[in-house]
Order: sequence, then structure tokens, then C-alpha cells
Amino acid sequence: MIGAIRSELRKVFSTRLWWGMGLGMALVAALIAMGFAALLGNANMDNGDNGGQGNPFAKLTVGTAQLIYNAGIVQQMSLLFPLALGVMLITGEYRHKTISATFLSTPNRWVVMISKMVAVAITGALYAVVHAASSIAGAVPIIKFVKHQPTLLGEPKVWESLGIGILVFAIWMLIGFGVGMLIRNQIAAVLIAVGFAFIIQTALSIIFTVKHWYSAMKWIPGQLTSNMLITSDPTAGQSVDPAAQSQYFDHWWQAGLVLVLYAAVLAISGAFLTTRRDVT
Repeated sequence: MIGAIRSELRKVFSTRLWWGMGLGMALVAALIAMGFAALLGNANMDNGDNGGQGNPFAKLTVGTAQLIYNAGIVQQMSLLFPLALGVMLITGEYRHKTISATFLSTPNRWVVMISKMVAVAITGALYAVVHAASSIAGAVPIIKFVKHQPTLLGEPKVWESLGIGILVFAIWMLIGFGVGMLIRNQIAAVLIAVGFAFIIQTALSIIFTVKHWYSAMKWIPGQLTSNMLITSDPTAGQSVDPAAQSQYFDHWWQAGLVLVLYAAVLAISGAFLTTRRDVT
């Protein structure tokens, strides 16, 4: 198993795909974090209470710092990179016919699938570290030198949130990997995965908000992700609509378990089908 995992990791890191997408993600993460940091202390936000919903940018709190340093993930833009990479890592093998050689060298297909999932999760963890570093690099100069506020990087809760990001990226890359195993056509799989993450989730969030179906919102993968990362109240006690609060689980790990379940269903279903399919 260890040898199979090493082999899969070599497949990932011997190509330019992983670092090319990583650089793109790093740039997006830094820019979005800068944009969120620039919202601090704006004149129209000084009153704090924003129509009963609470304003996370009224002042810098631990929750606001978590929001800024994870801005790319909260906006779901950064998540498109591990999601797409997860899809392409498996569909690329079908596209270039290397999956046949892999199964010939390791006849036990479940060993191959588990090794691939471990390699994908490790790659996702690496992406999380790059994302955190890029977000901090983009946000800190704005917070410190433009807004003249403390960065709050000495707060354990901020680092806890960044640490949870490692789990988030690993899960989203596994979600992409699962989609890729279920839909072997690379272009179709990427379009479906990214389309759901970027378009359908946004549409569902808008519909549920308009209909005030807040309890349904907490089951959306993007909302689950935000729920995992923002573990402190960004509004610092401002009045918040109690009904709107139902869109969050009480604890981040509860949201994490649901997100893990989504990834597990996709990955295990895809792996099961892959062990049954003819790959020649």
C-alpha cells in the first residue's frame, strides 16, 4: 500500500498541472483576501448593525479575521481549483490510457483506488497551506498598513480556522476525484463539477434566502465549508436574525461530518464502479 501511495504521489507531482493550478489559486486567494480586508472600517459600516443581520466588517474581531484569511474559500472561488484538479487527476488517466497500466502493475483495484484517494487528500492538504499563506500575504498589508488594525495572527482561533482549511481542501479534492471516477470524460466531469460548485450552489443559496428556507441552506456544500471555517462570531454580538442563524450547525465538526459524507459517497461510489468497469 505504501508503495502504491508513493507511486500515485509521483504521478501528481511529476506534472506541471498541480503547480500551475496552485499558482492560479494562490493569486486568486491573495486578491480576494485583499478585497475583504479593504472592507474593514468603511464609513458606511461604522454603525455595525446591518438591518438586523449583523455586520462582520464593522470592526476586526477573531471571526472577521477568520473570514478574511479564508475569503477565497468562503467566496468559493478558491475551491474550484482543488475540485477541478481532483477531477483531472483521475480523468486524465482515462484520457491518456494510463489507468490500464496502473491496474496491470497493481491488480488489486481497491488498493489502487485507496492509494489514489490518499494521494489526492495529501495534495489537497498542500493546496490548503499554499492558500493560507497567500491569503495572509494578501490581507496583512491591507489590515496593518492601510486599516491600521492588528492582524490577530496571534489568536489561536485564527490558526484553528486555517488548520481546518487543510481538511476542507482535502475533502473538496476528494469530491472532485469522486466526480471524475463517476464521469470519465474529462471535459464533461470538470464542467459538471465546477458548474455545480459555482452556479448551482449560488442559485440554491439565492432561492433559499428569498424563500427564507435557512434550515435547508446549511446542507449546501459551500455553506457547510463556511460553517467549518468561521468558528467565532464575526459580528461580535450585533443583533442577528434568529431565523438566519438556522443556516449553520452549532459546531464546525458537525458541518465537517456532512461534507465528509458527501465526499465519501462520491469517492466510494466512483471507486466501486471503477473496480467493475472494463478500462481497456
